[in-house]
Amino acid sequence: MKNKSIILIDDVLNSGRTLLYSVKFILDIPLSNFNTVVLVDRNHKKFPIKIDFKGISLSTSIEENVNVVFDKNKSHAFID
Repeated sequence: MKNKSIILIDDVLNSGRTLLYSVKFILDIPLSNFNTVVLVDRNHKKFPIKIDFKGISLSTSIEENVNVVFDKNKSHAFID
């Protein structure tokens, strides 16, 4: 991965924990470009993670769950 471009993708950003733990393994690699993408941003970040691109922002309560379903013909997200 040295001197390559990496795009790290997460389905739902809740606290930022998943992305932060993933980024810690990439930080020591010299990259030409690094971007983060989330499909759904819930706006409840507890960790200092920067999102470069996001699909949709949802202002949900912390008790609600956001599920993303990937089907062959149709993908969707819904709140439980």
